[in-house]
Amino acid sequence: GGAVPVPMMQLFNLPSFPALAALGFLFAGCMWVPYIYLPAFQFDALGVPLKQGAQNVASIGISSTIGRILIGRLAMKVSCLRCLQACCFMAGVATLLVALVPTFPWLIWVFTITFGLCAGSTIALIAPLIVELFGLHNLPNAFGMLCAVQAPGVLAVPAVCGGIYDAFGSYVPVWLLAGSGMMLSSAFIWRVKMPGDPR
Repeated sequence: GGAVPVPMMQLFNLPSFPALAALGFLFAGCMWVPYIYLPAFQFDALGVPLKQGAQNVASIGISSTIGRILIGRLAMKVSCLRCLQACCFMAGVATLLVALVPTFPWLIWVFTITFGLCAGSTIALIAPLIVELFGLHNLPNAFGMLCAVQAPGVLAVPAVCGGIYDAFGSYVPVWLLAGSGMMLSSAFIWRVKMPGDPR
């Protein structure tokens, strides 16, 4: 028979899995903040109708689709790990720029394109990275556990951001928290050791 998959609760004993799980928890939680708050932010800051703000969120989905194709091709030539790290970091940078949208409204398009390209690509890169790190036989359990770990972050971080908006009456600290959180998540990649890595 083939290799036996590692039981889900024992995945955290594998080298690199805890770091990958920490990345997933933090990045996934922060990634959903723009989807939730962007329309209301544009309405408050620029007077953009909520319907148009929702259309801008939809445009993130278009650039996300393009990003999965382009960055997926790039990862085949470079490295899934480094592409994932760059995408997490750049999605965070793009989110930080949203804080400047009231002064420079055109930055909303820089955000939607950059964030869409990078955030969508992280999802596409996870599965092949799991296979590289832990083998194809561990893909179902490892991918499932990563999704389970992300869920609390997806619930907690947007809620915390809502509380921050209520406390400060401004979306600026919301974008700063979400953007810096995504950038910080990229640092966990340095704790991921690829097979054959001499570290």
